[in-house]
Amino acid sequence: MDINSLLSPQDSPASETPPPPPALPSPSMHSPSKRVMRQIPSRTQSGLSQQITSSPTPVAGYHQQHLTHTPTLSAQHSPSIISFPNGRVHSAASTPPIPSMGTSHDARMTPPHMLHRQASTPGMDTLADLASMQHRQQAVRQSASTMRPSISLQNIPRTLSGGSANEITMAEASPKPRNFTTKSLDASNIDALIQLDKALANNPFDYYSHYSIISILHQGLQNHMYPANGSPQDALKFELLSILRECYETMANKYPLGEKLWEYRINDEKALARNIEERLGVLEICDKATQDEPYSAKLWVSYGDYYVYLIACSWDQNPPEQWSDDDKMYGKDVFSADQLRAIWQRGAEHVKYNINDSSLVWDRYLQLLEDDLDRNFSQENMGALSNLYAERLGQPHATWSNTLSKYASFNSRYNAGNYEELMEYAVQQNTHIKQQYANREEYEFKLLQAIQQGDQDAEYHAITRYLKWEKKTIGVYSFPLVNALYERATLRFPVDPSIWEDHVEFLIWRNDRSVDLLNVLERATRHCPWSGSLWSFRILTLEAEHKGFDEIERVKHTATGTGLLEHTDLEELIKVQIAWCGYLRRKAFDDPKATEDDADIAEVGIRSALELVNETGMKKYGRKWPGDPSYRLERIHIKFWLQRGNHDEARQIWDSLVKQQQDSYDFWYRYYIWEMVVWSNHAVRHASNVGQELLTPSRATAVLERGMKRLHTIDQPEPLVEMYVNHCEQHESVLKVRSAIIERRRSERTVAIRRQKEVASSGSMPAPQEYQSNHVAEGSGKRKREDAATEDLATKKSKQDETDQSVAVAPSVEVPARAVSEAPSETHSIVQTRDREHSTIIVRGLPADTTQTRIRQFFTDAGNVRNVVMKPEHSSMMATVEFETQEEAQFAVTKEAKGFEGNPITIRRGESTTLYVANYPAHADEAYLRKLFSPFGEIIEMRLPSLKFNAHRRFCYIQFSSANEAASATKLDNTDVEGLKIVAKISDPNAKKRRDGATAEGREVYVWHLNFKVKQAEIKETFSRFGKIENVKIPTMKNGNNKGFCYVIYATKESADAAVAEMHGKDFWGLDLQVQIAGDKADAKPKIKASLENPGSPDVTHEEKPKQVENANSTGSAPAPVRERSIALLNVPDTVNDARIRALVEPYGYKKITLMPQHQGAIIEFTTVEGVGKAQLALEGIEITEGRRIRIGTVPELKHSKAEWKAGNSFAKPARINRPVARGGGLQGGRGRGGKPGLGRRPALPKSAQVGDGQVKSNQDFRAMLLGKKSDEKQQEQATEVPE
Repeated sequence: MDINSLLSPQDSPASETPPPPPALPSPSMHSPSKRVMRQIPSRTQSGLSQQITSSPTPVAGYHQQHLTHTPTLSAQHSPSIISFPNGRVHSAASTPPIPSMGTSHDARMTPPHMLHRQASTPGMDTLADLASMQHRQQAVRQSASTMRPSISLQNIPRTLSGGSANEITMAEASPKPRNFTTKSLDASNIDALIQLDKALANNPFDYYSHYSIISILHQGLQNHMYPANGSPQDALKFELLSILRECYETMANKYPLGEKLWEYRINDEKALARNIEERLGVLEICDKATQDEPYSAKLWVSYGDYYVYLIACSWDQNPPEQWSDDDKMYGKDVFSADQLRAIWQRGAEHVKYNINDSSLVWDRYLQLLEDDLDRNFSQENMGALSNLYAERLGQPHATWSNTLSKYASFNSRYNAGNYEELMEYAVQQNTHIKQQYANREEYEFKLLQAIQQGDQDAEYHAITRYLKWEKKTIGVYSFPLVNALYERATLRFPVDPSIWEDHVEFLIWRNDRSVDLLNVLERATRHCPWSGSLWSFRILTLEAEHKGFDEIERVKHTATGTGLLEHTDLEELIKVQIAWCGYLRRKAFDDPKATEDDADIAEVGIRSALELVNETGMKKYGRKWPGDPSYRLERIHIKFWLQRGNHDEARQIWDSLVKQQQDSYDFWYRYYIWEMVVWSNHAVRHASNVGQELLTPSRATAVLERGMKRLHTIDQPEPLVEMYVNHCEQHESVLKVRSAIIERRRSERTVAIRRQKEVASSGSMPAPQEYQSNHVAEGSGKRKREDAATEDLATKKSKQDETDQSVAVAPSVEVPARAVSEAPSETHSIVQTRDREHSTIIVRGLPADTTQTRIRQFFTDAGNVRNVVMKPEHSSMMATVEFETQEEAQFAVTKEAKGFEGNPITIRRGESTTLYVANYPAHADEAYLRKLFSPFGEIIEMRLPSLKFNAHRRFCYIQFSSANEAASATKLDNTDVEGLKIVAKISDPNAKKRRDGATAEGREVYVWHLNFKVKQAEIKETFSRFGKIENVKIPTMKNGNNKGFCYVIYATKESADAAVAEMHGKDFWGLDLQVQIAGDKADAKPKIKASLENPGSPDVTHEEKPKQVENANSTGSAPAPVRERSIALLNVPDTVNDARIRALVEPYGYKKITLMPQHQGAIIEFTTVEGVGKAQLALEGIEITEGRRIRIGTVPELKHSKAEWKAGNSFAKPARINRPVARGGGLQGGRGRGGKPGLGRRPALPKSAQVGDGQVKSNQDFRAMLLGKKSDEKQQEQATEVPE
């Protein structure tokens, strides 16, 4: 084992051995005179030394445009056809129609183009030489496109074969443009061939151009042999035959042809074969095709049928084709029944669990054995055939009834005496087999229907749905069927890495040794050589099965030698290097037979991998590429040095990462834990250190202190500070602990200032400027507001107000929010903190007694469960489970196959099931919205937004049980509901509102520091000289004065800019104006309070009108103070808006409603004291939402209430604890005048709610008072009646 072999192939020394020679070309490609006679070739395994290839997929776009003009020929049989009873076999020379060249599914099947590199072999003797080598990995510079990368010649590494891209072009491309003149193709197809030839001349690795040019040339050959109007022509006279053969060879040297192109090639060569050696060449092609695609029933049929044809031509008296005597004699020597039996046996073994197509092979195999038994009867052969029939009847397949019928015929001839017993036993023993097929018949029909329609999207959907069902219902004997279905899927979609990865994960999960996992991985990496996940699985599996170093190293070099990994995505290259470096480290330290050489090899290999990834990253993304953000290879290297005992080398790696990772809390945490692990060896008292002072973890402390210097920029400063203090308290000296406490105090101030700056920068300017509210469907703005602290933003009151316990009813100077549409748009927001719609799954079929705890435990390995909402269903339970990320939700879906505690469940992603609803009537509550949307489907959950950060919100989210139901509910979008155009759209958390209007266009000017006496006309006159003014908005108070600011909207942005340049800082009515372009951000402070005044109520709150005062004096009663006419509604959910509160209090004559959602309540000012009493009686205990009843209290009691608790990630809501209000209560800090804290006194009630002796009126007193008033009115009315 040579250390040199660890380096990437292009980095090996000049003494490398050349790569293995390519496979020999087909014999039929050469002149018969130059071919050497030989026996039928034996089957050879396809090894890693052969060039990596990828199965074909039709190309979309340009190729589709031309191939759609290609006429499709009906299948015409050549003399070589062997008829068969079921009629499902194509002729050996017939041509199935060319499939549609490109569908929307092509994006899933994306084979990048192959880059070949030279293999490496040992060539260096000393480790010093290795350490001095500079690795030169030539990476593809062009960034990968979305799903289908295209490699141009300019980006092909020079190390491919030691030459430049131009040299490769000269070696592989035609020196001159080919001549595609032929009568067998129309002008459009000839033009397509010319364009494809040019594309291949520029880029010989263009997979789709290879596939398309072969498909068109093959169709031309078929048109030549079987013209639409005329007799069949000799295939050898096809004008483009040499080009077709050359194209087959060129593509086969780069990619696997795949089932379809192998069919084309076999049929073409069958038609072209004219002598025995060319026919042997066809057999060689058939053998190679079945090695490449061993689970293709069609290829086995082509192979077997052609061998039958050759035997018939050699032995039959009336052969299907006349051969020369020499060819017949040679054919009798070469083509034997034993070889034919071996072909059918191999094919039958591979496809026996292919439910739909296995009969194509098995029917021929059984028929062959039965014919042989007729010719050479023996009891042994009869028993073997009978057992084979029994085996076949024990396998579910589409033609099971036909097999049973053939078995009956067989028994009637050879077992007539036991016929009835044998048939009865066969039927009874295989009843479950028929049921197995019946269970799958619907899925098979959908799949066959999609294939026949040529709809690849429908086919992909059908087969993935089929696989999902198979894994969900897998039983003890179902494993072979599921594995066979995966083989069918990879055969139909060979270059879709996700199907291969699912197949591999399924095999690992089931751990069934009947399937060779390494063989599956070998085929997977040949078809998808750009998938780092598949290559890493292969390396790990080789290691798990204790394969040798040379084999694992060869696989690693094959993976990295193609250049496809880094071209598709650098992450794919990193995955392979992680698997490789992990293997080297484990081999060096975990293998009992490891030597010091193994450690040296691991060191060089890990360094080589690091340098390769870093150099490739810089070439791909530029010199400033910061490296792998998760520094995974570096962590392996650190682990290596730790196991080797060289802590200083490991620390050097940590220190080298500081520059890129210094603002990552995760980095400092990992670094700190590593240092603690190293220190732990010295942390325990034992015999060797008795009497000695134990060392403190000073290096770990130093790491945290370095991190503490980044508090201004680190992503998570708070946990770092806490970790530092805890560390010092646990492990450091008293002086260090004292310093840490001081440092924490300083750091907390630093972090607090930083957070304030962040809030300020993400919010609005300090000035009271009006900004547009940005309500987004679970978008960034909403979530950022939800993350902000609430208590510090509550509105402060003056001490005078607190002393008087007055209500905040003064005229508000808050600028109302702009009315904007809350509907999401196509534009996506950059900031994203929560994504319910894409990180939620819907689980059905849970047992009725399931708890949240059990659900969380079930999904623990999938990720972090943020929230669980459960809903009973009939005899089971349904749950929506929200994860932190989309990836976790996607992984959670795979747990469906395992079931929940032995119960089958269904798990579905919650994508596109949630509706964003806005602009509905203000009084609408949850019941109203459920009634409106329930006709469209089952509503799982409804989320109304919290108003504690913005009291002007009016939107909600409605989650349906399926995406179809949610899509159906969007029919209400833009429909009229009580005079409003309702918004109902599928929620998109990434959506951001479209910005339009004057503010977005920069035509609106914000002016503040205005003199309060300035009027609108004077503003307009002053600012009109800069351009046409569309509108001037100047908010005013009740006394007519302005509020100190205004907005001027110009017709053009240029006018607005001129006004700002000229007027900013100018003296205007004695004050220096502040002028700037209006922004479109959230308000400086969130609208945590909403005030709603009753325009029909008398104005008794502010300046009393003379007439009112006079009337009051004349009646001898002064107006009641505001606090006596006010009550507080408590325990109001923060999702209830002021419109719903108004509906409750409107019958009792309210004056003003002040909604305070941050305190779970509202302050209601009534016009009269009597209205207060009536409202108290009517509203106490009323249920405003399900499970929430209103309580009546005082304003101080409301202001002491906390914000509503949200469940978040917790398991259950903590019990509410009602503590008494401190004596003196209210807004005076919990102490009354001369009172003691702790025990509360009764909340103050309005004076009118007290009787003359100072006792508080009860509810009965209020009722008596109201009833007494009505009685007095009735008596007075009766007294005024005039007697007749």
